[in-house]
Amino acid sequence: MKNLASAIFVERPGENLDWVIYALFFSMLLVAAGRMLFSNNFQALGNLERFVEVNDNQGIFSLSFQIVFSVLAAALLVPYLVPDYDFVFYTPALKMLAMAVIILLFFVLKHLFNSLGIFAFKIPFDQNLNFRSTSYYRVYSVIILWITVLLYYFSGWPKSAILIICVFILLIIRLLQIGYKFQNQQEEQTKIWYYNILYLCALEILPLLVLFKFLTVW
Repeated sequence: MKNLASAIFVERPGENLDWVIYALFFSMLLVAAGRMLFSNNFQALGNLERFVEVNDNQGIFSLSFQIVFSVLAAALLVPYLVPDYDFVFYTPALKMLAMAVIILLFFVLKHLFNSLGIFAFKIPFDQNLNFRSTSYYRVYSVIILWITVLLYYFSGWPKSAILIICVFILLIIRLLQIGYKFQNQQEEQTKIWYYNILYLCALEILPLLVLFKFLTVW
């Protein structure tokens, strides 16, 4: 076991990574608190159909994992941030916190644009199903991100390969989520292929394009 650990993880004496350890610990602490508060949700994680039917407070459960997702994603982005604002965010921990807030705001704005798209295009959409399935798949995304952060900073494996594998798995999880939504929408027209294209354009692609435009202008 010791040889296996030494083959995966390496010492980095010249680099202070305490902030990464704090991020991983905070993530585990928040998940552990959620495990105690929302035990029914955790017990149903092996079955999506059962998870959708659970009546525990899905809002707080989803928010906690959204926060963890943002912190872990921000931790991976810190090495790639431009140094323009280093005079304000002069430590990696501050950069991570700033990026986590930005990611959270991104999800809030994306939700607002999704709601606007549903209203503007008169798309019949089961909001409850969408919310709960998103919470379900977010848990697995957090697991992947936690492992990725651990390997990225504390293993000797190529960082680019770790990130590529992480992004690939997250894309698969996202596609599974979208596929589940399509298959379980109650409206008959959701079974039509061009309705699914409208959904992708109005609720997935359009919000991302608008937010990207705002970022480039800003």
